[in-house]
Amino acid sequence: MAQLIIVEGDNRGRAFDLKKPRETLGRANNNSIVLGDRRISPNHAEIVRKKHGYEIKNLDHSKALQVNGEVFKTTRLQHGDWITIADTTFVFSEDSEPKAENIELPTIDTDDLLRSQIHARRKSFEDAESVIESLAGHGPKKADKRLKTLFKLAGRLSGTLVLRRLGDKLAEEVFEVFDADRVFVLMMEEDQKRLKPLAKRTRDQVDSSSDISRTVIKEVLSTREAVLCSNAMDDARFLSGQSIVDSDVRSFMCVPCLHQGRVVALIQVDSSTESTYGADDLDLLNGVGQFVAVLIENCKAYQKGREHNQQLFHLGRAIQELSAFLDRETILKEAVRIAGQQLSCTKTSIMLLTDEGRLRLESVQGMTKDVWGEIRGTDIGDKFCRKVVEEARPLLVQDVRELGYRPNPRYSTRSFLIVPIVSKANTNMGRRNQQDNDASVMGVIAVTDKYGGGTFSGNDQKILDILAGQLAVTLKNAELYEKATVDGLTRVYLRRYFEQQLQERVDEVTNGGTSPLSLLILDLDKFKHTNDTYGHQAGDEVLRTLGGLLKKCVRPSTDTVARFGGEEFTVILPGADMPLATKVAERILKAVEAEAFQIGEGRVIHKTCSIGVATVMPGERETPARLLKKADYALFEAKETGRNKLVCWSDQLLAKLRRTASSRNQPGSEL
Repeated sequence: MAQLIIVEGDNRGRAFDLKKPRETLGRANNNSIVLGDRRISPNHAEIVRKKHGYEIKNLDHSKALQVNGEVFKTTRLQHGDWITIADTTFVFSEDSEPKAENIELPTIDTDDLLRSQIHARRKSFEDAESVIESLAGHGPKKADKRLKTLFKLAGRLSGTLVLRRLGDKLAEEVFEVFDADRVFVLMMEEDQKRLKPLAKRTRDQVDSSSDISRTVIKEVLSTREAVLCSNAMDDARFLSGQSIVDSDVRSFMCVPCLHQGRVVALIQVDSSTESTYGADDLDLLNGVGQFVAVLIENCKAYQKGREHNQQLFHLGRAIQELSAFLDRETILKEAVRIAGQQLSCTKTSIMLLTDEGRLRLESVQGMTKDVWGEIRGTDIGDKFCRKVVEEARPLLVQDVRELGYRPNPRYSTRSFLIVPIVSKANTNMGRRNQQDNDASVMGVIAVTDKYGGGTFSGNDQKILDILAGQLAVTLKNAELYEKATVDGLTRVYLRRYFEQQLQERVDEVTNGGTSPLSLLILDLDKFKHTNDTYGHQAGDEVLRTLGGLLKKCVRPSTDTVARFGGEEFTVILPGADMPLATKVAERILKAVEAEAFQIGEGRVIHKTCSIGVATVMPGERETPARLLKKADYALFEAKETGRNKLVCWSDQLLAKLRRTASSRNQPGSEL
């Protein structure tokens, strides 16, 4: 059954089965697939099942519908396509199977098999020559007819590269050639532990609900030989095979499709009539199984290649977006999101090495905010991550039980993948790789809990390796950018960066902007006394703590905190009017007053600050220098009138400054 799986947006990981011939997508409740994305139209798109597959159509041409990054009005969907509607991205899956019972091979009882009723047995053919040789043994005329049939089947099936369609075509062709009542095609999963239904064909009057016999399957899998039974109901002991009794099977054939010694599929043909099939029919079906095995592997290789190419395409776009960020925290947060999206997993984490060589958890996806708040920035000693760091090589584990560990019951998969983040530049950050003097390991990316209980593959490792390499470059760029723009002591922006940001923000507001802009200037009260009493090192500790405190009081994604000089700091608040800016200033005042500043040797001091606030509204004529001067005058007023307070620029303050300037013959009238 085809599915849409949300890989980005609200309800990430949710799957929608496409059961109806026509499915509609939109925000309105009358859609068969209702989406919560507010940017999606009430009735945005429809997916229609047609003879050749599925098509998607955009119902609202005012909004884009993208498939694999291209805009379409209508297009045919193929397995693995990425569909983007507004802020929601889906993966279209046509490879998910009907909800039939998986056949767990270990549960099949071999004692149920009655070897007395198997009238013929054939080893699987190793090549085309052995097929021709076997068919020729039944006489020239029969051999010619069978070879023509085999040739026609090969021609009709060889052009199909989609597994589901190959299975349907195969079942249809085999059904007609052998005049069967039922045809089953089962495909072996990659782990060689279970079979899943690929296709099924039955006559109208035959009960199609009956399952394929586990007894027969077990025999074919254990011997890897094709089997023929002329009359399954001739022996009372066959009554233990419930599926055979229920479906009234009299004659059947079952052949394995072998590729390089592995069973990739099984084909079973059965009939309710005795002695329907003979040894020549078994040879023909065995020959079909030989080339079908190759076709199935071709389909798998094609699909894997196509999915890998799509992964690379979307990874390229994601990496381009990642490279545009220069903030370290944003880069890490975006990297875990990309890793989870690209590898279809729910748990992703990034650990980086500290200067002391410890691994520190820096970013994570798939964890509650409360848990993340408790463990963020903590040191961890996971031996698998440490192994990857020390060896500078990826670690791919498909089943943790192989390492002697119990699977986590909260995870849907037993597989995990860890890849080192390696910087090629010569740097002091990270652990140096012994094999490459110019490379150093900065940390690791770890992923687990793959959707649907799947295992990580070699292609997944390549994808994550590419992402880790780009992450290393982006982190190094962010580090260089930070050195040029961030104060080394307080970890807030330098004055040069502040002045650049203030110019850009003021230009936005005064040149057609619709949102206000506020500026805070903050100064620690009596900071000179702190330096004189406790020393400049103690003063540095106070400034370092204050920088972190200010960043916690503002919006990290929009606001700019900078060190203006000495103990003076500035805060740019885009979109904030005077009341909102006042609230932020009050929050800072309370936070500074409540903070116990550690100054070394177990000593603690308390400090206060004064704040000046100035605001420019949309459409007002203003310059960065004038706005800065207004906030500075407001700060001066706060200092003069008692400290540990905030003062907002106003007309009353302007009038007071003009009176003071006039009486003292000081500047101030320019405002």
